[in-house]
Amino acid sequence: MSKVIIDYNSSVVTPIANGVNIPIPTTPAGVSIATTSVYIDPANPASATNRVELTATFGYRSIVGEPEIIVRLWRAGTEIYYALAGDAFNGADEYSLVSLQMIEHAPLGTQNYQLIVENRNPASTARVIGPITFTAIAIGG
Repeated sequence: MSKVIIDYNSSVVTPIANGVNIPIPTTPAGVSIATTSVYIDPANPASATNRVELTATFGYRSIVGEPEIIVRLWRAGTEIYYALAGDAFNGADEYSLVSLQMIEHAPLGTQNYQLIVENRNPASTARVIGPITFTAIAIGG
């Protein structure tokens, strides 16, 4: 059976490094750095077996210490994914580029997603500097 693209959306906050300068707060606070959404049409028969693939990339810079960056994806205010991105500072390089992918079966209708970052090491500081991209593609069939 062939697959059908139900919807696609993307957010390119900045396509370059040093395009933004967003402080990464310490856990339990977090900051939303990008949003995207897809519409999964209930009238489309392919929507019943949908899979939404989310991909994100962002760059950050370690300023002080060794940050431990947590990445979270939320749908409609509910966390659906989280991962520890690690630390960029290894004594030689203070920059890091993080890429992630997540796939889910989503409810029908409009689905809004947020890309959120936080730092779980309070003895360190870091900033999102870019690039920042966030895409969602809904596939069914």
